[in-house]
Parts: sequence; structure tokens; C-alpha cells
Amino acid sequence: MIVERTHYFARPGMAEETLAIRRRACAVRRAIGLPSGEILVKRPGGDGTEPDVVWQCGFADAQAQAADLAARAASAEFEAVRASMRNAIARFERQVLERVDLALDSGMRATPIANHPIAPREIAFRSDGHRLKGWLHLPPGEGPFPCMITNHGSTIDKGTEDVSRPGTASLLMSWGIASFLPHRRGYGASEGPGWREEASAPYGSDEYDRQLAARLDRESNDVLAALDVIAALPEIRRDHIGVMGSSFGGTTTLLAASKTDRFRCAVEFAGAAMNWDRTPGLRKLMMDAAARLTMPIFLIQARNDYSIRPTQELGAMLEGAGKSVQSKIYPAFGVNHHEGHLLESRGPAVWADDVRLFLERHL
Repeated sequence: MIVERTHYFARPGMAEETLAIRRRACAVRRAIGLPSGEILVKRPGGDGTEPDVVWQCGFADAQAQAADLAARAASAEFEAVRASMRNAIARFERQVLERVDLALDSGMRATPIANHPIAPREIAFRSDGHRLKGWLHLPPGEGPFPCMITNHGSTIDKGTEDVSRPGTASLLMSWGIASFLPHRRGYGASEGPGWREEASAPYGSDEYDRQLAARLDRESNDVLAALDVIAALPEIRRDHIGVMGSSFGGTTTLLAASKTDRFRCAVEFAGAAMNWDRTPGLRKLMMDAAARLTMPIFLIQARNDYSIRPTQELGAMLEGAGKSVQSKIYPAFGVNHHEGHLLESRGPAVWADDVRLFLERHL
């Protein structure tokens, strides 16, 4: 990515006017179809040599930046703003920079995806005798890539058109991370009995608790089968694979991570939030699984989820055991428990920065 940055050193007493003119320049940019860019202003605490106003904008490549410069030069209105700016400033600087990778061991890197199809490849695999399917999203550019196995909740029904979850996948792709969404047994395009067939007892009963815990434990084996398949692909960095998921997918993320040391890290959203208070057997299964973890984990929920006890109690236990754990309960997301429970799929703008930093450290 190319970054153009301009520095404006105002004449004495003209800093506010310089800022106002730069804002007008951004308005003209929008009017002629260019991105606004960003404006920064001088703050106390520096060495005193900073410009009063800074404008910067990123471009996909040098050609895009050159086209932007040409559009500015062709605009009489933009040239008029430039003339006003010359009267307000004592000095002007333009810098053109290129963003470079952080050279992370995982291979994570900022990756433009606006012109890249978010279209996954279907992969079939087997788990405990069931023929399962999953969808692999690869970022643009040369691999191999780090990868996150992303685990869906309970709502991917047979025959659904909600197949590949491109929203979360595209976010990961923009960080240079591949993602693989397996449909676990009995969901979507995969063979096997549905979860309600195997957890058919009345909700809240002891038998339901036993059945649900056993079912989700079996589903976690499907996540491990997905790991075997993905780790063997030449496009994937087999030593830099993580796992994440929400709701039932959060539970199976935790359970699968407890059964192997091959995941680099785990991100668990809202696992068992709908069941925690009424299923002591499932709760114990998850607490025992957490005690066996050997990799860092990030526990995430919205405050208005059905129950935030999973994050509170798992986080406290892991911290007390000296495990590598990060947990965060975000402010309410939406107006009810259901919307709060969907933070992972519908609220990436809320959690993306925190998860990216976690993955930069641990993936």
C-alpha cells in the first residue's frame, strides 16, 4: 500500500484556518469522487517540530496514487483550495511512503481484498465415518498462509443457503489469514444426525444436559478432522493454524483445542451462553477442557448475551491456573440477548482490533 502524507506548517495565528482549509479540501475530494483521507493535528507532548496539520491517505498501489494526483490537478475547485492554503501556511511538505509487512512469523500481513473475490473452495473430508464438507477462503497473494478454522453455531441447517460465512472470512483475509469453515456432522452440507436428534430430551433436564455435552464433544472431533485436512494443504502454514467459533462453535472450539497441541491459539465467542446456567454437565466438560489447554485463548462475549458466566468463570479459572488467557466482555450489542449472542458474526467492527492484536501475538 502507498501512503501519501502532507504536512502543513501554519503561519503564526493561522493554525485553525489551515485546519479549516484542509477540511474544505477533503470535501472537494469527496465531491470529485476521491476518498477523504485522514486529518491529524498537532498535540502537546512532541518536540515542537511537528506540523500544525497533517493529511494522509492510503492507495492500493502507485498507479492509484498517480490517478488521484491527476484528478486533483484537473479540478479547478481543488486548485482554488490549494491557493487558499498557500496564503495560510509558511511551509508545506509531501511524503510518499510504502507500507511494509510486519514480518510476523505467522505470515499475517495487511492484505487489500476489495478487488478479490470472496469465493471459497469446497473441501470434503471424513470424521468418525461421516462425510463432511467445508469451505476454504484464501487471501490474495502468494501462500502459504496462516489459517483459522472457524466454527459455526447451531443454525446452519440442512439445505441452508448460509453456507460459507464470507463476512468473518473476508476480515481474516484482510489480515492475510486463510479460513476454513467446516460444517460439522449433521449441519448444512454434511452427513450425520442433527444435534437435536441426539439431544432430544426436554431442554433443561438432566438428560438433555448429558446428551448435549456428549454431542458437542463428538462435534469437536470434526474440528480435529478439519485440522488434519487443512494442515496437509500446501497453501497453509501447518505450524500457524488457530481455531475460533461462536455459540456451539465456541464450545467446540474450546473442546477441540483441549485435545491437541497443534493449534497455535483459540478465540472463543459465547460458548454455551444459552446453556451454561442449566447444564452443569456441559459446564464441567468445558471447565475440564479449559484446564487442559496448552495454547493461548481469548474469551469474548457481549454483556447482553444470554449469560456472561462462561467468560467470567472460564477466564477466572484459567487465570488462576496460570494459563495464557485473555477475556473481554464488550458493552451491550443490540437490544436483546439474541442480538448480544451474535456479536461474532454481526459485530466484527467491535472486536476486530482486539482479535487482530491477539492473533499477531499468538498465531
